[in-house]
Amino acid sequence: MPDTPKLRGRLLVAALFWMALGNGFVLWKSRVEMGQGYGDFANFYTAGVLVRRGLGAELYNPTTQWTVQQEFASEVKLRRGPMRYMRPPFEALLFSVFAAWPYATAMLLWTVLKLAFLSAIPFVVVPGGFWKERFPRWATVVLVLGTFPEFMDLLMGQDAALLAFLFAISFWQLATDRDAGAGFTLGLALFKFQLVIPVVVMLWIGGRKRIWPGFATSAVAVIAISAVIVGWKGLLEYPGYVLALNQATGIGIVPESQINLRGLFALIVGRLSSPRLIYWVLAPVALGAIVYTGLIWRKAGGRSSSLAEGFGLATIVALVTSYYTNDYDLLLLIVPLLAVYWFVRVGLQSESLMTLPLLAVSVALARRLRCAGVRVSAERRAPVLDGAR
Repeated sequence: MPDTPKLRGRLLVAALFWMALGNGFVLWKSRVEMGQGYGDFANFYTAGVLVRRGLGAELYNPTTQWTVQQEFASEVKLRRGPMRYMRPPFEALLFSVFAAWPYATAMLLWTVLKLAFLSAIPFVVVPGGFWKERFPRWATVVLVLGTFPEFMDLLMGQDAALLAFLFAISFWQLATDRDAGAGFTLGLALFKFQLVIPVVVMLWIGGRKRIWPGFATSAVAVIAISAVIVGWKGLLEYPGYVLALNQATGIGIVPESQINLRGLFALIVGRLSSPRLIYWVLAPVALGAIVYTGLIWRKAGGRSSSLAEGFGLATIVALVTSYYTNDYDLLLLIVPLLAVYWFVRVGLQSESLMTLPLLAVSVALARRLRCAGVRVSAERRAPVLDGAR
């Protein structure tokens, strides 16, 4: 009889390998369009150009953005306005480095850097000893590169690979009890603050209080850098700018395309006449999920024994409850998506249905954390019961 676990592993690696090849083939076929500015990298490059020219105060000015984009993406015929830059100002400083090259070259360099980040992630996470079975590290690299979120990240020129790399570093630091370092790393990831802040809160509730000094240090640093780039007035206006984009038309932000509770709610109930009403529906759910995750993680011990489950659950909760969660953001999970994703994206055009399997996985992880908490409680009570006898 064949070795079933080994055969399963080989089949998994083979499937991921062919997925990676397929993703690479599509990316190669799309290289011309990517170099012309059709992807989301256009808004990052625009921000980098503005910072490089000393026009940081104009970072969120749509007229200025459109003027710059006409310099390198004039062949893009699908847009009637600028590809908006939505990230906090400090990330534009990174892209000002890439703005030193022509757009196509900058896009290529950014892609190569992201591939380096992705290839490094398995070598950062796997040595932590959380993998219960032997699995070749080259196969884990294929696991990362053969996922659909990474395909979308590379195709669109997004920054999800950088975010995933920073999360991997923070996971490794938590696994080795370097909580302050983990907090500092998560602070550097605040360009996706809607995902980072909930994770930090869940870590704190879960008992990892030493993350706060490191997180506060890097958070203050990126805020100061942002203020230098756009000025304090521009920085204070940034939250309103981001929320206003949600109500604007023609910029590609569709609630049903968000893989979160907001997208699922919009798909089932329909779009509300006043988008602000959804805050009153989803905010208590998000807050409850964040607090609950932190509490059961804390009951499970909050340390290395429950880190894999707790970190995974915290990441899923952050993704599902976030106001903005796109398909490439799922790269944070670093696992192959369910095959149903192709169906919900291509067949139904309703990516928000991917919220359901994420919720199912989060329930399973929550059950594992609760079981771990029961075991910890039993171990703590055992000496008292023995003494009573």
